[in-house]
Parts: sequence; C-alpha cells; structure tokens
Amino acid sequence: KRAMKRKMCQITALMLVLLCALMLTGCKSEPLPEGMDENTLLQQAEQIREDLTAGEYQQVVDAFRTDMKEQFGVTVQMVEEVMATVSEAGSYVRTTDTATAGGKDENFDEPYGLAILYCKHEKKDVIYEFSFDTSFELIGLSVRLR
Repeated sequence: KRAMKRKMCQITALMLVLLCALMLTGCKSEPLPEGMDENTLLQQAEQIREDLTAGEYQQVVDAFRTDMKEQFGVTVQMVEEVMATVSEAGSYVRTTDTATAGGKDENFDEPYGLAILYCKHEKKDVIYEFSFDTSFELIGLSVRLR
C-alpha cells in the first residue's frame, strides 16, 4: 500500500511539474517567442512524440533541458508512468492536427513555445503537449486522452 501511494505521489508530482512547465496556469497564450520557428517547433515535438510512442523513454529524458531534468528529477520511470495514463489508447496511428502558441511563464520567467499534437491511436485519440525554450530544448510535456 505504501509503495502504491509513493508511486501515485511521484506520478502526481511529475504531472504537476510538467503542467507547470507548460504554463497551463498563470499565463496567456501569445505568439511564438522571437526567433522560434513554427516548423522547427513542430518537428521537435514530433521527434519527442516518436520517442514516446516507440518506448524510447531514455531519449525523452535526455531531451529535457538539464536544469529542468535535475530540478524535477525527470527519469525514465516517470516518463513510463505518464505514458501508462494513456495506454488504453492503443498504438499510435498518425498525427491528425497540430497547434502552436507562445507564452511566458511567471514561475520560470522565460518565454517558451508550446507545440500541441492531436494524434489518432488504435482505440482512442491522444493529445501530446510539449513546451520548449527558445533554444528548442524540452522543458515540459503532458500526455492525455482526448
């Protein structure tokens, strides 16, 4: 029981960290930051999505900006747990739509680009959200059923 509670706390902590990094609270959507190209942002997001759906979780961990990875303790196990929340969707089929936005997070005091991928899976649709700093380093992700 204690191990299950610990695991749920870890999942909750990761999701809160990643949601915070995505600036889902306390910010407004803006154009992409100066110097951020929409095509490059979406290409970076698709690469991370490919790694996630292929089970290449170490690649995802490695894609996180070092300070974010260290500050929030991003690990392969945490990424596995995030992906387990959408496992009922089945295998990835294709990306059906994309969107981008920019913003500035009050918590980190830096601009970011957000890429949203709407994806069809075998059984259910999934939304992948990735936030990147202006150097296109991953600073947050969220994965949820649509």
